[in-house]
Amino acid sequence: MTTSARSRNNILRPFDVMFEQFGKCCQLIGQCLILLCRTIGYILRGDIDKTETWRQCYRIGVQSWFVVAITALFTGFAMSLQISRELVMFGADTAIGGVVSLALVREIGPITAGIMVAGRVGSSVAAELTTMMITEQIDALKVMRVDPVQFLVVPRFVAAMLMMPALSVYAMALGLIAGIIIAYTAANVPVATFLDSVKQTILDRDFGTHFLKAWLNAIIIIIVSCAIGLRTRGGAEDVGIATTRTIVWAMTLLFIFNYLVTAVTYAPR
Repeated sequence: MTTSARSRNNILRPFDVMFEQFGKCCQLIGQCLILLCRTIGYILRGDIDKTETWRQCYRIGVQSWFVVAITALFTGFAMSLQISRELVMFGADTAIGGVVSLALVREIGPITAGIMVAGRVGSSVAAELTTMMITEQIDALKVMRVDPVQFLVVPRFVAAMLMMPALSVYAMALGLIAGIIIAYTAANVPVATFLDSVKQTILDRDFGTHFLKAWLNAIIIIIVSCAIGLRTRGGAEDVGIATTRTIVWAMTLLFIFNYLVTAVTYAPR
């Protein structure tokens, strides 16, 4: 290979990587859509293992409460401290409660819970299913005429749809408590004034946006992790690769859809 040809390949290499990633993205989206349709089909027919679903509810919801609590609490502290100091400078300290609560209800609550569940649950599901693929446990289920989607995906999907709204509300509530503490200690805003500002600012549609984002987060985390886990083959190294891919794609899609929902549901107050 001549020097000019080698230089040309080095110049075009970033574009080759970009097109390769774009192709993988399209392939993953197609796999996720197919898996989502099959999962919803089983749910509509009532083919749900209730025992396994409750077990997954415990894994997704109860075992995630601590990391969600710590993250939401300190996110609330940091955000409230910054907002309080800025609003006090402009003499708008009575609006602290409304600004903090609006950010928590529409943005911080769902995205905080989503990121923590994606990191803790999504990676776990991907690693578990990838290991089952590598050790041929999925093939054994097919030999016994058990559909892996019904047996593995549906209980996790239903559990996530039940637990994600609860975790999002939990994160929102802890963030609000953090906001009350910071507003009182850093800006001398009484609790009654803070809560009165919250009542005047938050509307019913804000809670609708909150729950819509929570359910979308649940769908993204479970479908992406299961799609990657059920399509990965190879050896022990591929378990780590599948786990990394799951976290990267799940969190990327969480932020993309968070913005899209915000843009669609935005309306002047």
